[in-house]
Amino acid sequence: MIITNSVIKLKGKFKNKNEIKNYLYSFIQNHPFRKYNQKIADEYGEHLFSMTFIPNNIIVLTQRYPTEKLYLNSLNLRDSIIKEVEPISDYFRTSEPFEFKE
Repeated sequence: MIITNSVIKLKGKFKNKNEIKNYLYSFIQNHPFRKYNQKIADEYGEHLFSMTFIPNNIIVLTQRYPTEKLYLNSLNLRDSIIKEVEPISDYFRTSEPFEFKE
């Protein structure tokens, strides 16, 4: 399993995880990266993707890809969504991937 964490600081202030999630998703709901990850979640489980809220405007997205191929196929889509989120964020940084063996 390949795991990455993305830290995103959004412009504005949010009261809770649902508020910041709804705001972010209003911009990316139909983006190919979001659809790609949803397809993986549908096949392998929602637990592979999680969001942590750090008040009042930071989120950490953890994305777990069951195979290296699925991770590699996500990279161009991730680059595209970073550009999409740029106008509403102060920064978007993604960790180096790491492998977890069960």
